[in-house]
Amino acid sequence: MRNKKKYTVLIVDDDQMYLHTINHIITNIDSNIETEIATNALEAEKKAERNPPDLIIIDWEMPAVSGIDFIKKIQDNPDLFDIPAIVCTGRMTDSENLKTAFDAGAVDFIRKPIDKIELISRVNSMIRLSESYQTIKKQREELMIEKEKTDKLLFNIFPRKIALKLKENGKTEPEVFDNISIFFSDMVGFTEKSAKFEPKKIIEELNDIFTGFDEIMEKNNCERIKTVGDAYLAVCGMPEKNPDHAINILNAAQEVVQFMLNRNTNHSIKWELRIGIHTGRVVGGIVGTKKYIYDIFGDSINIASRLESSAEHMRILVSETTYNLAKNDFNFETPFLVDIKGRGKLKAYLLV
Repeated sequence: MRNKKKYTVLIVDDDQMYLHTINHIITNIDSNIETEIATNALEAEKKAERNPPDLIIIDWEMPAVSGIDFIKKIQDNPDLFDIPAIVCTGRMTDSENLKTAFDAGAVDFIRKPIDKIELISRVNSMIRLSESYQTIKKQREELMIEKEKTDKLLFNIFPRKIALKLKENGKTEPEVFDNISIFFSDMVGFTEKSAKFEPKKIIEELNDIFTGFDEIMEKNNCERIKTVGDAYLAVCGMPEKNPDHAINILNAAQEVVQFMLNRNTNHSIKWELRIGIHTGRVVGGIVGTKKYIYDIFGDSINIASRLESSAEHMRILVSETTYNLAKNDFNFETPFLVDIKGRGKLKAYLLV
């Protein structure tokens, strides 16, 4: 043997003479081969489940459950299906019997009466295959772990629907989304305040704050699109449609304000924010060919941004469009006009 790995062979035969003959031959092949014996399929299944072997040698004809039926059964067991099985048989190894055994999942034959040289050859061959298979299996498991990490990262970066399209097709086409509610916020006096602290501290603060925002958005079926410095952009109603997009985004906005109020009571650095919310049409799509980013565009984003900059500290300023969708579910103060670049003056409402 090329290494010191221990191999286990499970021998199953109701004939005690054959059982001990096979066991004796195998245990003398190499000190690294260990054996387990069983006299019937039920006992063999229990031992295999308790300690999965590297190879099974089983008699074809046994009472109650035959060796072929046993192999079929372990093929349905996700913990045992990949264990190679050799069938011992006194039958003629004609094409029909070979087909029956191979269709059941057997990988090889040993004829009875047992030929010592043949048995040793079969076992050594299976062990060499087992070594190769275990290497491949380990590599496959490592690849699956890396794939899971990649998928998790992909779903964290992109909305789920977009991530699935990227996985399936390697690309996505830009889409137009109507009736999308947009959340836009930034921190009051961020530039001046951040200059007083180390960059690492500011990053830690933003990471903590935006992690809280992300949890709130997810809870309310909203989707964070991106952060730019201290600005936070989220939407509801895309890429999956949601008829309650306006209500969801306003609920999220209220929770964000409460989150910040609660946080300020427990942190030495006090942050205040402004929030603007608008409902309208946007275009969403992947930007870039090497460093991907999912982004949204359109006049509606500009309106939400302008509303944010016109909002009072720790208040939520809402456009008339969003107000009309949510006025029966929320209380608003008397409207006032906000100057929107390129759009003139628009009516806006402060959420109570």
